[in-house]
Amino acid sequence: MENSSEQTKEPEHTNIQLIYSYTEYRLKLANDSINALNTKLGSIIAFSGVSIGLSINLPNKAFTINPSVQYICYSCFIIKIIVCILLITAIVISLNGFTPKEGGGMTPPSLLMKENYYDSDEDCRLIITKTWIEALKELESLRDNKAKQVKMAILALGGAAISAASSVILASVLSII
Repeated sequence: MENSSEQTKEPEHTNIQLIYSYTEYRLKLANDSINALNTKLGSIIAFSGVSIGLSINLPNKAFTINPSVQYICYSCFIIKIIVCILLITAIVISLNGFTPKEGGGMTPPSLLMKENYYDSDEDCRLIITKTWIEALKELESLRDNKAKQVKMAILALGGAAISAASSVILASVLSII
């Protein structure tokens, strides 16, 4: 009786196909997210570069007749310098986001062919999935760092925009006085 139950025993069930598919999906999401962040970094560089060219037209000082507010007139010039520094900061942060970094190491297919050619599909998926999980950790870390750089670049860009607006407002108000 015992032999018949051993002979009808089914192979062990695993969820490796599901884990493999899910890990593959997560890798795709991480890569897509990194690509989107790279696009944002490129846009910030382009917009900041154009804004530096436009900052030339910001007022250096307001035209005032009253000598008592003459020292305030140079505030516009200082703000103009701050705008340019913030725009350059946004560009540098964005360029730093494009520096090559390792991430997402994979098992080379040639190694799989050499060492695992006669293994079952399930064993090969298991090997691939294990390396993908490590690669996913690296890609998610890379993505998170790029996201921080995008955030810092956007803050610098926002600071430049606010400074530029305050320079124009200050020059306008002082010219009325």
